[in-house]
Amino acid sequence: MGVSTSTSEDMIKPVTSDRDLVELSGYSAYLKHELRSTLTVNGKDFVVKDVNYDDPTGMDAITVQNIETKEYTIVYTGTGDKQDVITDAKLLGDIPPVQLEHAVDYYNEMDEKYGISSVSGNSLAGAYTNTVAIKNPDVKAVNLNPALLPEGMVDPNKTYDNITNYFSKYDVLTKTEVSLNLGDRIPGKHYEINNGVPEFSHLPTNHTGYKKTTGISSGGEGQFYTIGVKGQPGFGKIYMAADEHIVTSIWSGMPLYGGGQTERIDINPENLHLLATALEDRVIHKVSLVQDYLGNSTDIVEHEGNHFTTRVSQLQEIFKDAFEATIGDPLFNGIATSGYILQTHIDGLISLLHVAEEQCRFLNGILNSPPAELLEHIASTNVSVESLFGEARSYLYSLKDKVSELTSATGHIITDKIPELFEGGKELFIDAVVGELQAHYQIIDGNKDKVLHQLTEYQRQVHDIASAFESEDQGLGQAIEGKTGGIEGGVKVQPTNVYTIAESPYMLERMRMKDIHLDAAFGAFAGSTHGILFPIFNGLKWFLTIIENTLEILSSTVKGATKLLLHGSLPGTLISIFTDFDDKVKSSVASTLQPLDEVAANIEGIRKGVDSLMIRYPVLLTNLKPYVDNALFHDSGYQNVHLYNVAAMSIIEEMELLFTDIVHQLSDHKADAVVALRKVSESVLGNMNLLNQQVNRGTMS
Repeated sequence: MGVSTSTSEDMIKPVTSDRDLVELSGYSAYLKHELRSTLTVNGKDFVVKDVNYDDPTGMDAITVQNIETKEYTIVYTGTGDKQDVITDAKLLGDIPPVQLEHAVDYYNEMDEKYGISSVSGNSLAGAYTNTVAIKNPDVKAVNLNPALLPEGMVDPNKTYDNITNYFSKYDVLTKTEVSLNLGDRIPGKHYEINNGVPEFSHLPTNHTGYKKTTGISSGGEGQFYTIGVKGQPGFGKIYMAADEHIVTSIWSGMPLYGGGQTERIDINPENLHLLATALEDRVIHKVSLVQDYLGNSTDIVEHEGNHFTTRVSQLQEIFKDAFEATIGDPLFNGIATSGYILQTHIDGLISLLHVAEEQCRFLNGILNSPPAELLEHIASTNVSVESLFGEARSYLYSLKDKVSELTSATGHIITDKIPELFEGGKELFIDAVVGELQAHYQIIDGNKDKVLHQLTEYQRQVHDIASAFESEDQGLGQAIEGKTGGIEGGVKVQPTNVYTIAESPYMLERMRMKDIHLDAAFGAFAGSTHGILFPIFNGLKWFLTIIENTLEILSSTVKGATKLLLHGSLPGTLISIFTDFDDKVKSSVASTLQPLDEVAANIEGIRKGVDSLMIRYPVLLTNLKPYVDNALFHDSGYQNVHLYNVAAMSIIEEMELLFTDIVHQLSDHKADAVVALRKVSESVLGNMNLLNQQVNRGTMS
């Protein structure tokens, strides 16, 4: 398998263990096997004695024999095709599917032929196994994530001590069954094991407990989930094989679940040597994996911290682009930085206003120069709009000032307010989420080293004491037999050092702190930017509206004056009939109105852009928030930190379970050396518990 396979369990009892049965049901059962082929599971060889792949109901199974112990086991195959899926659904009812009957028939046939010691299954095959085990209480049944049995098959008054069901921590099937209060339809003992990771893409393998595309004992890469991207910080593996997460007693090989205490062993040199070997193989090796997992988390956090400037600048760019895109008018391109385009455009509008004003003066010249033969009938007139042109021009200059104000305010938001989104945390870090994690991991890093050093020293102590007991016993024996004059020399024992786990004031909200920080920081950002921008928006709107009104009055004045002149009196009518004076006036009016209309149209467009920004600014903020979330800490990196911590915590919890049994076994002994070992065991257990609490703060659950 991907990690250590040699354990003290195998050294003591070469029987077919729960771990073997879980691997057979979760991995081997899903592979096609030839008759008489050999399987290797946890270092033990099994020969395939029978295969059942042609059952008309789709009930697949194999019968294997442990070559060393001669035990026979039936391994049923779980859900593998549509027919099995239909059977899974039928299990919710109260009518047993025919596949369950065929599973029993196959057991009876093999039991009569070989004498079956154990049965095992995963998923639907767990239902097969439990059906067999209910009818045959002498056969041992071990399942991984079993399907429930149809209603009425399980007697609630029986305990079914021959049946053990292991539920993977992140298995959807068993979690659903239990949440629906259907757990009592899975007979026997229920034990949760820590294999798998809480990630949707791993649902199928969390359920079976194994990946089928990678080998276990045939030179394959092993059973692990790949985390991250090769070549990038945090790239690594999380080992997930279900059987490796079943914690068993170092001395008896029995699973350490259910809260009970294992049978007392003799504390003799042999059992102490066994403990020392197990500490090396099963504890120190696993805690080294914890180091790897946490080391990968640290790498991810450091990488994120090293890219703080990049993350800030990317978010600034995103805000700038979103701000300008929200307006949707090309005139506002660059408004968040220089506003040059819009400023230049307003200069163009001022120029157009000058043109219109000149045209208006020309119009006045025509109006004051009617044909001479009719001049005496017409009083000189004038389209007096000079003051209106002056007002409009003044407002356009003020509009430019407001645009400058908007650009300055937007620049202030980008330069000052965006970085403020990152600030906070217990130490008011400039990069709150990363800073909090870095500070926390700095403490964890020291603590995990302490735990590993303490374990290594403890393992030496156990080994030294076992050797001392052995040496003393042999020396005393020889002295009693008169071969020596007494005990000479002695065995040096590793002294006990004190390892105190440092407290961490960080990550008190665990990985939820990112969401908490995001909500708080973004709420403040939304409020402050609203307060900065909307007074400017309102000022812009006021100037744009008043410019539009002024232009409208200008236009009406020009049109109204000419109408009054040419058609409001008898002389005007006569002039229009007998001269081209009317055409000249109309042409001049049109030439005056054309630039005015152009200015008006552009002002209207700018106003609509400002309106759009005011209306859509809340939408802009809503759309911006996920980018802020990702900028605080890259989503995939944050998720990977969570996964590594979950994996590390799973191992520490398993080691705590193991050390609880070690403390139990070393308790109530009077030998000073054993009492001292028990005290160190308790210290190791306590430090593991504290480390576990700290690692747990790096998870989202």
